Amino acid sequence: MNNTKLELAARILHALAHPVRLGVIQELTMGDKTVTELYEALGCSQSMMSQQINIMSQYGLVETCKKGTVKYCKLANPEFLKLFSCIDKHIDNFLVNKQT
Repeated sequence: MNNTKLELAARILHALAHPVRLGVIQELTMGDKTVTELYEALGCSQSMMSQQINIMSQYGLVETCKKGTVKYCKLANPEFLKLFSCIDKHIDNFLVNKQT
């Protein structure tokens, strides 16, 4: 990767570096969700969820669409879940190694 791509990669990873945003990715692995479903599942306020979704949208992680008064969210690039899976496996390995 060139420096421009490395910088953008760092920004994208930073955009994920929040428990609520990671939770959004996890919830969206099961399919599209409304903003209400997301903030209820993750136990945060509607305004906090909107802020988190805006950050994630800015970096192309999620897409939103409105149907009437309901805002729906979906993963913008399902291929991104490969990275999420790698992080999950890394954490499992890290925790096992830390216990020994």
